[in-house]
Amino acid sequence: MSRLPAADERSNPELAEVFAEIKATRGFVSNALRSLGHAPGGLRHLARFGEYVKYRTDLPERLRELSILCAARGVPYAWTHHSALALQAGIAQSAIDDIGAGRPPAALPPAQQAIARFIAELFGAEFVSDAAFAEIRRHYAPRQITDIAMSATYYRALGTMVMALRVGIESPEVLQAERDWQKGRA
Repeated sequence: MSRLPAADERSNPELAEVFAEIKATRGFVSNALRSLGHAPGGLRHLARFGEYVKYRTDLPERLRELSILCAARGVPYAWTHHSALALQAGIAQSAIDDIGAGRPPAALPPAQQAIARFIAELFGAEFVSDAAFAEIRRHYAPRQITDIAMSATYYRALGTMVMALRVGIESPEVLQAERDWQKGRA
């Protein structure tokens, strides 16, 4: 159960406007974004950043979902959403399982393994090593590396807030609607 009461967009015109913007860009307002409705101004900015990393980066869907999935490891809410979206985007179940277990995803080609390593080190105890950065730079342009880092950090930040607020995962029907929305955008 969520630690905060639901914000009511019916009594807050600014929040209703923000939720309408979110719905227009994603098809629905997720529980994660709803949970931040008590700060509609901040939610608006966060949601716009989220729209960028989800739909406007220089990454094809498969690499975008891989980046998000690597950041979602250890965040049940994000993992539930993005493991299914990653599979839908063509990432092998064995690679998804490896990422979830914290193992290098052996089923992925080297360029995609570089993303997984980069993000694992991004959220590690130290920093991204020169070797991991050199490897990702061999495969991706500076814009793509920036988009990978921004995607991963957005989803890690959102996941951290979701866990702190104990946001509940959507119903299977809503999760299916999200996958269908994504198919329509691909």
